[in-house]
Amino acid sequence: MKNFQILFKIKLVVVAIALIFSCSKDDPDAVNQQEFISNVVLKIQSSDGSKQTVDWDLSEQNSQAINLKANSDYTVEISFLNTSDPSAIENITLEVIEEAEEHQVFYGFAGVSVNVSSASDDTKDGSRGVLIKSVWNADSAGSGIARVYLIHQPTDFNATTREEMGGFNDVAVDIPITITD
Repeated sequence: MKNFQILFKIKLVVVAIALIFSCSKDDPDAVNQQEFISNVVLKIQSSDGSKQTVDWDLSEQNSQAINLKANSDYTVEISFLNTSDPSAIENITLEVIEEAEEHQVFYGFAGVSVNVSSASDDTKDGSRGVLIKSVWNADSAGSGIARVYLIHQPTDFNATTREEMGGFNDVAVDIPITITD
């Protein structure tokens, strides 16, 4: 009887050890950490060839503004940079394009009316437009704010307002804009 109890306990311990080591937890999905973005750069070119660059540093007070003429087309290319190490500036825009199905640039305007459409060469081949490259046209003169967002995991890529688009802001900046006749 005593041998039976010892044998039973040994079998029980062996089975418990086998169960513990055979039941491994599933490996968690890799977490894609959000990249640090320090600067939002807008390269703006008018149809007559004039250019302006607005480099908006997210950690500083900025005095730059966007200047447009009413009823003129502008090609706008946006870049997202990590300049925290000046000797190794990282262009986060490339990652945004690579993960196009998870990102959307959204432009909103307060105090002015600007129509924004996707440029014909927006993002990589086979990808829907992320608005890395866009075309802007202002309806009339005025001044206000251009709200620039990089949205992560939007729920409605075709939304017309930031609220309708859903998702999370990777970047949200307000840049002064002036439109002249």
